[in-house]
Amino acid sequence: MKHAFREQDTPNADPERLTENTHIGANSVAEGIAAFNAALPGKYRKDAVLAIEYLVTASPEDMTNKTRTQQDEYFKDALEWLRSKHGVDQVVYAGIHRDEKTPHMYAYVVPVDPDSGRLNAKKWLGGAKALNEMQTDFAHQVGRIHGLQRGIEGSKAQHTTVREFYAAIQAEEHKHGNLTAEHLQPAVLEKKILRNVIETPEMVAERLTRIIKTHYAPAIKEAAVAKLERRRAEEMANTAKDKDRGLKSAQERLKGFDGMFDGLNPTDKRELVRIAAKLKRDRQVEDEKARRIDTLPDVLKRSAGTACVFAAKALAAIKEKMGQWRKVDWDVVEKETVREAVNEHRQPMRKAVEAVLKHSPV
Repeated sequence: MKHAFREQDTPNADPERLTENTHIGANSVAEGIAAFNAALPGKYRKDAVLAIEYLVTASPEDMTNKTRTQQDEYFKDALEWLRSKHGVDQVVYAGIHRDEKTPHMYAYVVPVDPDSGRLNAKKWLGGAKALNEMQTDFAHQVGRIHGLQRGIEGSKAQHTTVREFYAAIQAEEHKHGNLTAEHLQPAVLEKKILRNVIETPEMVAERLTRIIKTHYAPAIKEAAVAKLERRRAEEMANTAKDKDRGLKSAQERLKGFDGMFDGLNPTDKRELVRIAAKLKRDRQVEDEKARRIDTLPDVLKRSAGTACVFAAKALAAIKEKMGQWRKVDWDVVEKETVREAVNEHRQPMRKAVEAVLKHSPV
């Protein structure tokens, strides 16, 4: 919280741009902590995860190429995604930092399981598979709408800590130094009438060492940056090798089907490929429909506004049809949802329609 509100030293932040930052849900550390404490359940285990911090950003190029309005829309949709995932009350505070190089949003979530009322971070972050799926879902639900692409799945890249990164880049321009014969001569420490007091050989060595360190410290920092870049290149190369192995494996599996196409003319082969592609698309569409139906109870519990209205009407309509959601007149459900959201809840028409499109299975 102190970092969020700049109540502690933040070397990579520009103090002159402090007023450009945005705070949602709290305006100070005290307010943020109060909101956090209020969201905690009465009892919880000593080793429970009390909060999840989410970071929402994109590549520096993508973020800086967006206008302020486009950035705000991206962050607004990202916050709505988080609230639909955890519940409005559980997203206790969110903020946008624009005083750093790349604008980004962060949010603090108290992971209370709506089914049990207990803290349960594993429900959302339980293992690499869950994290992978979460990033994919965010890319599909939010990133895609704002012209962003998902990062490489299965990447071998390792996270570079903030300390490691800034230690490498905060380096002065490298200037070589020159040792002269004068540097090598023992310096006079004290002048006396009979005999001056001069440096011992050990003192000369120590002084020369300090000179060398002073001149070549920037070179060491430059080497640290180069090391980071080299490691990043190696990680991406490893990722590419994994992808290549996966592609070769798929190609080997396809070879087993070659015999099936013997005797078919080119037209028939093209038609089979077209049919296979259509079946794949249809299967993906059906999977997405089923996913949306399955998530309606969660949407009802954790969402607000149009999404909540739609989920309530959709579940009632499905119940009326004895659980057979395909028999529901979704056109009626959608229109009634938009009408209620706009007329009774004063939701903007655009946002109401977007919410319906996001959650409707048709």
